[in-house]
Formats: sequence, structure tokens, C-alpha cells
Amino acid sequence: MAGQMNKTPTVSVIVPVYHVEKVLRRCLDSLLRQTFSDYEIILVNDGGNETETAICEEYAAKHPLIQYHYQENQGASVARNTGLSMARGSWIMFVDSDDWVDENFVLKAFAAVNNNKAQMAVFDLVYTIGDSRNGKKHCSLLEKGVYPAVTILKGCIDGSIACYVWNKIYKRELWEGILFPAGEIWEDVAVLHEVIDRADKIAILHDVLCYISKREGSATDVAFRTGDCHKWSYIQRKKRYQYIKNYHAELLDVVNNDIASAAVRYAGFLAKNEDKLHNIYDISKWLRTQKIQLNNGRMKRRISFFILLHFPKEFFYSVKILLTLGLVHR
Repeated sequence: MAGQMNKTPTVSVIVPVYHVEKVLRRCLDSLLRQTFSDYEIILVNDGGNETETAICEEYAAKHPLIQYHYQENQGASVARNTGLSMARGSWIMFVDSDDWVDENFVLKAFAAVNNNKAQMAVFDLVYTIGDSRNGKKHCSLLEKGVYPAVTILKGCIDGSIACYVWNKIYKRELWEGILFPAGEIWEDVAVLHEVIDRADKIAILHDVLCYISKREGSATDVAFRTGDCHKWSYIQRKKRYQYIKNYHAELLDVVNNDIASAAVRYAGFLAKNEDKLHNIYDISKWLRTQKIQLNNGRMKRRISFFILLHFPKEFFYSVKILLTLGLVHR
């Protein structure tokens, strides 16, 4: 099923849908209240239940700017890839269906790229509960302005910029040939560095345009409760590390710190499960093969403190990782 919108829109907003029947209307209503008129909503129902399907069909029937597609459940990555293939706009944005956006979400993001002749823009977000606009604000540590791709890459790696796909707007061409990895989570980390690296100019604006809802039972919530977050954070950061190593040697120290932190967190999680202790040796072997060792004294202290604070009982099992990184010595 598809909407009846004939005019090619300027902006396409991609929304994957799965297990969000209680909050889906809030997301769609916020997208329909936009002050910017030249856009479309790509609604990809990723095998949702009857209630979700009924909501999607209802909204698609009422609102011509919604392009709707149903597919068997394949995960958020594939749903986003489907959205990218359906998108007709010259600019791409993403929204998760359990989140919601400001009425100027599209307007201000598009103005930032259009006014600055940039190919991408990054805006601020708030982690919240329910419909409240209050919560923990996550803003870029860079000042408002226009920056080269390498500066934004560094920010995504060192954490001074949120490494999510949904707090940004992108020129469509930046996504050409790039797909989210099917069946994986933390997929933003797996691909965003390549997208960023294709841009010449990227704008930073300090407007809160999206609200990220903390919801029990969400994919992120489940990942943190099961510990899968540590596994996938490490796996996806390995991909980013390899890309930076190949194309941006000037960022090697930054990405070394990043992958080392992810490795330590994952090792700490594995050390809690005796049947997974052998995986720690695999991590250590990979780090050693890549010759990753921390030379930054401040980062060494931060990681060491993290281990002692969160994984004191597992410290012994993580010694191989620590030795490899130069955090402890024989």
C-alpha cells in the first residue's frame, strides 16, 4: 500500500515499525505536525502485529504524504534499507517509531544544510520518558557552525557527537551503495562513519529536534539487560576501527581508545559467564594482531577505573586484555 502523493518531495523521513503499538500514534502525529510541508514519511511495517498494522494502514489512508510498506519481520536494519530504497526525496532523515520529534524537526534540519550549502547536519536530542520534553539533553560539544567530515568523524568516535542516524539529515547521495547490516544491532556505528566521510561540509546546530523515549521492552532496553549491547558495540566498533585505519590514519589514536574501551567492556561482561571466558582470549588476540595499545595515560586511568568499579570480580579474567592494551604490566 502506498500514499497518493505525486509531487517529488524534498525530504524523506524513514520510520521502521515493530512492537510499538502503544506509542506509534505519538510518533506519527509528531511527524504530521511539521511546519515544513515538502516532505514524505516512509512507513515500513517490519512484521508488526495486527494493531500496529491497523494503525499504519489507517494513517496511510488518511495522509497522502505517507508511503507505506509491509514486510515480514527482518529487523530494523532491513526496514531502514527498505525505506532508503523507497525514498524519493533529495534529503534523508530517520526516526524510530517509539520516539517523537519537534514540529520543526524537518524545517530546521533542512534550513541548516540549505543555508550552509552542506551535505549533512547534526542536531541535538533529549532522552525522555513519555510525552515530556524534559530529560537528559545530548548535544554536540562542537560549537554551532560548519565543519569538514574528519572533524565530525572524530566527534562520533570520541563521543563529543551522538553517533546515531536519527539526529541528522543527509544528502541522499551520501547513502548511495551503503546498507545497514541485516540481523545486527548497533547498526548506526557500523555504517555512519562511511556516510559522514562522503560529505564535504557538515553543519552543527544546537536545536533539540528529537525526543528519544526510554521504553521497557525496546530493542535497546533488551540489549542492555541481556548484555548484547557489549557484544554488538564491540563488533560494530571493530568495523569502524578498520575503516579509520585504512582511510584516516590521523584519527588512529582516537579510534584505538574507542575500540579498547569497547573491548574492555565486552571482556568484563564475558568474564561473568564461565562458558564464555575463551572469548576473552579471542579479543586479546585480535587486539594484539592489530597492535592496539593505549599510550594516553588519561585514557588508561579511565579504563582501569571503569574495570575496577564495574567488574571487580572479573578483573583477573580480563588480565590478558589489560596486558595487551598496556593497562597493566607483567
